[in-house]
Amino acid sequence: MGSIQLLTLIAGLGIAGLAKGATAMGLPLIATPILASVFGPRQAVVIITIPIFVANTILVLQSWRVLGYLRSLGPLVAANAAGTVVGALLLAGLDQRTFAILITAMVALFLLRGDRLIGDPSARRARLLTPLVGFVGGVMQGTTSISSPVIGSFFHAMRLPPREYVLTLAAVFQLSSTVQLISYTALGLFTPELVTLGVVACVPMLLALMAGIAIRGRLDQVRFRQVIVLLLVASVANLLWRTFVS
Repeated sequence: MGSIQLLTLIAGLGIAGLAKGATAMGLPLIATPILASVFGPRQAVVIITIPIFVANTILVLQSWRVLGYLRSLGPLVAANAAGTVVGALLLAGLDQRTFAILITAMVALFLLRGDRLIGDPSARRARLLTPLVGFVGGVMQGTTSISSPVIGSFFHAMRLPPREYVLTLAAVFQLSSTVQLISYTALGLFTPELVTLGVVACVPMLLALMAGIAIRGRLDQVRFRQVIVLLLVASVANLLWRTFVS
């Protein structure tokens, strides 16, 4: 690995950690393509699971006082875990183009009509959508490590306050990344080299994560939602680029 590649990786992981700390999103979105350019797509997805797990652990522990909110998300969490296992099994053979189109359509729907589509979070319509969103997000997590376009846009449409939004996303991502780690281990996808790279990648990510957490505390709810929308749009654009162009 040359010095330019090394600097690119450090900068990319730093930016990804900053976004993760501020919004609970953006780590795999930003870091996976950068890692893929050096190590290859499949290896990048495996490497990034370790920093994702570490980052989500920190975010969940930081906000443990509002964990009671997660009790209402049982169907989403269960469906997300099942989808992650399916995604891990499909890692090598999923039709990425069809999947990318479906994900893009779902994100656009939630961003443009999410408030009307979901309505009252306790209403029957929202309860029916929750496991579907969880499963699709899990499949995406298992195949690409990037589930924020689905999960993030769903919770964005529910208009959660910043603190609850970050905790909810981090907790869901933490559970799915745990399932992902177990699935990848059972499938023999982790090698000593990839594990070492994943651990090393945590260093610049963690430094930037702390800065992102500090920035989040200074964002009002309107600005926070604007940042979320930008990350969701960037996430979909990245997914389409990786699928149809690169």
